[in-house]
Formats: sequence, C-alpha cells, structure tokens
Amino acid sequence: MKNNNCVWKHRFLRRNTRFVYPIVLCLVVSVLPFSAASISVPGTVVPYSYMISSQKGGWEPLESGVTQDLNSIFFICLNRGSVVGDEGVILHTGDGGHNWTAQNSGVMDNLYDIFYYDYSIILAVGASGTILSTNNSGGNWTVIQTGMMGTYYGGQMITDTIGVAVGVNAIFQPFFTRTNDGWDTWQSTSFYIEHDSVSYEGWLSDVYFMNDSVGFATAVVDLPAGGAIVRTTDGGSTWDTVYFSNEELFGIDFTWEGIGYVVGNHGVILQTLDSGDTWNGLESGGNSAIHAIDFSSETKGTAVGDNGIIVRTQNEGSTWTQQTSGTTLNLLGVQFISERIGFAVGENGVLLRTTTGGFPDDIIPPETNCTLTGTLEGDIYISDVTVSLSATDDISGVASTVYKLDDDLWTTYADPFLVSTDGNHTLYYYSIDNAGNAEEEKTCEFAIHYPPDINVTITGGFGISATIKNLGTVDLTNVSWDLMLDYGIILFGKQKSGIADIKAGSQVILKSLVFGFGKPTITLTISSSETTVHGSVFLFFVRI
Repeated sequence: MKNNNCVWKHRFLRRNTRFVYPIVLCLVVSVLPFSAASISVPGTVVPYSYMISSQKGGWEPLESGVTQDLNSIFFICLNRGSVVGDEGVILHTGDGGHNWTAQNSGVMDNLYDIFYYDYSIILAVGASGTILSTNNSGGNWTVIQTGMMGTYYGGQMITDTIGVAVGVNAIFQPFFTRTNDGWDTWQSTSFYIEHDSVSYEGWLSDVYFMNDSVGFATAVVDLPAGGAIVRTTDGGSTWDTVYFSNEELFGIDFTWEGIGYVVGNHGVILQTLDSGDTWNGLESGGNSAIHAIDFSSETKGTAVGDNGIIVRTQNEGSTWTQQTSGTTLNLLGVQFISERIGFAVGENGVLLRTTTGGFPDDIIPPETNCTLTGTLEGDIYISDVTVSLSATDDISGVASTVYKLDDDLWTTYADPFLVSTDGNHTLYYYSIDNAGNAEEEKTCEFAIHYPPDINVTITGGFGISATIKNLGTVDLTNVSWDLMLDYGIILFGKQKSGIADIKAGSQVILKSLVFGFGKPTITLTISSSETTVHGSVFLFFVRI
C-alpha cells in the first residue's frame, strides 16, 4: 500500500553502533578523490586537520539512472553503499557514490529500507512483507519473505544474527518481526498503540535498537491522525507508548550518548536527553514534513523532508540551519558517513551528495566581535568588566570561538565572562567555522582601575591639612591628588597637586600653605574620589 503524500515512506538509515568507522575511514580514504589540507590555527590550541574536497560545496546531484522513488540509503564505509526504492530498485556503489549500479532484487515490490551489518550482511525490506538478504554486497539477493499482507517500513541488524523489521499488518496494526539466527527463522508480533486507555491502529515507520533488548520505534497513528514513540525493553515482545503526538512521526536516530531524535510532520523534531524517557520539541525553522534524520556525531545532524528541505544542526539540535538541496522533490532518506560526507535520496530517482556537510564550499573565515560592559571613567573601567564575544559566519556557520586573557591558557568561549583584576588587560580571541577556516587572531585591550577605598579628613589651622587613610588591602601607588579652593580672595595656595603612595592600612597627611581672605569651598580630589568642605581664611589661618 502506498500513500500519495509519502506518509508511509519515511525511511531512515540504521547505523549499528558496532561499526568501527574510524578504522574504516583510515583504510579507505586513500582511494577517494580527496586531498588532505592541514588547517593552521593561531594561538596555542591543539592543531588538527580536515579533509577538503574539490567540490564547490553544498549538495550536488548524482546520476542514479532510475526514475523510481528512492526511499533509503546506507553506507557501510566511505566507498560501499546501497539505495532501495520503488518497484524493487536496488542501487549499489563501490566508489563513494561516484557511480551506481542497478542490482537484481528479484522482486517488484516497493522497498522502503536497507541496512547493513558489517560488510557482508545486507537486508532490505518493503511492501508485501518483503525481506531480502545478500551476503555478497548484492551480487545475489535472496528473497527471505514476500507476498504477505503487510508492509515493512524500517529495519535494523542489531548483531550479525539478531535483526528486526517494523511496519503494518493486514488489519492496520503496528507490526514487529525479529530474528535471532540471521533470518533462518523469525517471529512476528502485532499490537495496538495505547494512550490514555485507548487502543489505536497505525503503523511503525522506523526503528532503533540500542541493544538486543531496548528499542524504540516511531509510529503513525490512525483515527485521530497523529504519531507516537513506542519502546520495548524485552527485545520486542511488548511495547509501551512513551510519547504521543498529534503529528505523524517518521524517523528516529540516537547518538552514542543516549541522546535521541525523532522527526515528523509539519517540521517536527523531538529530542531526548535521558535515553528515551522524555521527549521535547525543537525548533526546526520550517513546516514541511521531515522524513528522515541522521547524526554523524554527538553534535552534528541532518534531516530531510518534503519540497527538498534539508536542515542541519551543529550543536546537538539547539539550532537548525536550512541548506539548499537544489530540488523541490520530496527527500525521503539521508545518511552521513562522516561529519562532512553525506547522501540524501528522494522522489523520481533523486540522489544527492555533499562533501562539505551540506554547506557551500567555504574559504571565508568567521568574523568575531568583542563587547566590553562596565563603568567607564574616561578610557578606564572603574568596575568589573563583562566580556562578550559574538561570531558570525554566513556560509558554513561558526564551529567554535576561543580566547585567552593576558597570559592565561586558551579557552573555548561559551558565555560572557567577568574580569575583575585591577590593571591593564589584553584579550586574544578568534573563531573557526565548520569548514575549518580560522580567523586571524584579534586583540582587545582595556584597563581596570578601581576607585581606592580611602577616607579623607580635611582640617584647618596654619594652612590646610588633609589626612588620607587607605582602608583597602592593596597598596596605592602613584595616586594623584588635587587641592582646590574656590571663592573668597585667595592670594596664595589656591590650588596644589601632587602624587602620593599609601600603603594598605596606613595614612598620609598632605599640607598646603594658603594666604587670603574669605569663605572658600575646599575640595580634595584623589583618584576618582572627591571630598568637599567649607571653611574661612584669614591671612595664613584656616578654619573648617
């Protein structure tokens, strides 16, 4: 059964956690048409390198050679991958997707998912309960099952012998099949989706097992239309609803740390941070149906959907950036075999590839700005200073911003931070984008000099005496002071200035001889502190 709105065709790729991608990448990268470029980073941050392709960036179309809808894609390494689609279509590549060869599946049923275990075991599932297997990379496909009144929409090989498939049976119940012996035999169960003491019909659209006992499946619910996430803790014998939604849910993926993601209709993206106990919505930035999602690392993931939509996160789903796919056809499957190399498939034989994480080829580094917030007196801060760094990159996006203050170590910037040390400071900083471009190191210089913690007493007599006590715990050195008499007739001593050193907890006495008449205002300014008294002057004598 096939839904014209592609509701039943939301296929998602299975990554088995036992695949050792780093080893595979090291073994095969030398045969691919890439050139290695070392990215030099200023400062003392640990150096690293990226694989830079000759592609101009973004997503490029590949020649699939077919016009049938392509529903799922799976790569076991950088070179070897397979695609399945309608009317029994199976495509295979052995050169990283540059060339694709059609294989004889032996069926004409629509195939909705394909998944590997290791290099030799490949399974495909689809309409009419079809289950296909090959142990020679598709040279020969064996029909394990077909002709059943039901459809499989997703599957996974958990180990080399344990495999599962999910879908719908003939009476519209969610349907689950499991083998423990490499598909020599298998057992199937069906159930209803339970929510608020009501049993719902529907179908399972995708599946992800974390181990041979604990697994999750996304579901589309009938009457009322909606979706659900169901979980099993006994290998699939029983299922409980852990999330119920008014939106149909189509695809699921987990990262290595138990952080999981589900996608669905109207731009829905859900996230769990506690291995599936609770799920919360994320803002995808769109309203189109999202059919599939794949995370290549704990932080970087890509989702695809209707009208050629592709959205990418670089920060565990906190924000999503829409990318240009170059097509308006619905995209139904996605997989990344590294953080930068990925594939997407969809309607009418659409097959896309990126070697830049989906972003246009980026040779322009980010731009970082520094903002200082505090109380200024002239060019000097007389308070703590809050430092904020903001970086922008319009192409591949900002990967990280790093900084160091004075002679401190380099640190990755996360949030605004406070500088409270008195003295002159130099902040060094720069950003790196997701294409590996590093900004030239920048500096921001500023000075903090706090008002001294002092007590001033002005007394009269023969001239003026000013007692200045340092109440703080820091010695005050080269502190400027200024004594000014305003009003009256002051013939001598109207203003006097100087420099004082006052140790912590001690005091100094400043004396100034004056001559005149009248009642002046006497003001002593020391650093940014000002003390004013009123007095009277008669010849050399002052009364306060």
